[in-house]
Amino acid sequence: MIGYYLLLIQFFFTLVALFLFWQSVGYFRRMWQYKKFKSTLFPKVYESILQNIYQYRVLSPEHKDKIHFLILLFIDQKEFVGVKMAINDEIKVITAFYACLMRLGFEPGEKDHVSTVIIYPEHFIVNQTHLSGGIHHDETFVLEGQSANGTVVISWQDIKHDIAEQQKNNVIIHEFAHELDFEDGVADGTPILESSHYKIWSEVFSKTFDTLKDQLNNGEMSVRSELLGTYALKNEAEFFAVCSERFFGSPQAFKAYFPDIYKELKLFYKLDTQKLFKGL
Repeated sequence: MIGYYLLLIQFFFTLVALFLFWQSVGYFRRMWQYKKFKSTLFPKVYESILQNIYQYRVLSPEHKDKIHFLILLFIDQKEFVGVKMAINDEIKVITAFYACLMRLGFEPGEKDHVSTVIIYPEHFIVNQTHLSGGIHHDETFVLEGQSANGTVVISWQDIKHDIAEQQKNNVIIHEFAHELDFEDGVADGTPILESSHYKIWSEVFSKTFDTLKDQLNNGEMSVRSELLGTYALKNEAEFFAVCSERFFGSPQAFKAYFPDIYKELKLFYKLDTQKLFKGL
């Protein structure tokens, strides 16, 4: 009997040793990648592509150095899949830029769980079935983007339009915000936060969401409602994603009309976009 327990203990410590070994291999591999890309010159063709984006042009040299590194890492680590279209440098670099812009205040690898980016040339159709009142309903949706389980799907047509028109909307930021929200396994508009921040986050977001939702249901529209749009009020998850779009795409107006939410997003993203992007 004693021999049996000793065998179990030995097996347990073997598993622990294998786990620690695997973790150390992953750690040293990441460190090697970080060192490799930090010493890699950012391609001139990539810089040329990004010159069309206001947020890139006004970044400080320090922020540009960091986002160059993050973009190279992103392109190396993510799988890009084109549906009825070829994936080129422009698609990779622009997608990586906005995804990495959201992580500019984070450490490399922090809150980064996306493994695959699927690009459609334009809006795509999704068929969904749901159960209501014991009856199955089939619905068809035309989407600009979608995300789930480490995969982000986006429409290239909408990305190009957002950039060309300098829109406050941004499907890349929207879908990557959903992935941040889903980091804890629940898409509820509340990403993983420091424990002390959950209460104030919930109060600020819930109060604003409920107020705007009530106004919408009563047929009332305000400047605040128009800034976010009605899609933001579909549910709390969409509210967080749209607020993230405005935080990066129109920070001046967003802070003016939603100062409390701006403050929470500033703490979460560890960036003050109003100061970074004074022209937006």
